[in-house]
Amino acid sequence: MFFVNKSHSKKDLINCFKNLEIDLDKNLTKHEIIELLESKIRECKFNDYIKNPTELIEYLKRPTSRQKYNERKKQEIMYIAQKIIEWSKNKYSFKIYDNINQPYNDIISICQYGDISSVRRACRLYNISPYCINNVNPIISKDLMIELHKKNYTKKESKFKFKFTKANYIISF
Repeated sequence: MFFVNKSHSKKDLINCFKNLEIDLDKNLTKHEIIELLESKIRECKFNDYIKNPTELIEYLKRPTSRQKYNERKKQEIMYIAQKIIEWSKNKYSFKIYDNINQPYNDIISICQYGDISSVRRACRLYNISPYCINNVNPIISKDLMIELHKKNYTKKESKFKFKFTKANYIISF
């Protein structure tokens, strides 16, 4: 049995091996999954993210790249993000903020928590605001970035494409 860093959750392990085309039983405990891993490593189909068994073992030894927060910290981050989103919905009026530097300071304080969707949205809305001092990009973990790219690719592939022509049509239901 080899060492797996404590920061990897059961869900992280299942998702990691799912990307390597190995299905692990979700009903097993984290400890039981770790015991199974040594036999499953030989069956993996490696990809660009993890290229060989040595890389996989090294990945499991390191702490996870996903960010974990306690409830109080997450509430503070969400409050600041929602404040910036509300500021943008109110057409950037200074009823919420007193000056131009306050939204910038708030966005800088939360941009490192890019794994939270509200933070990504707040950064995007701040960047299109007329009061944007510097372009601020959220810091996103590698795992989430891969997941977001997959979602965007699926959205692009599944979009319906319409071709409009000028003619008279009768639609009945």
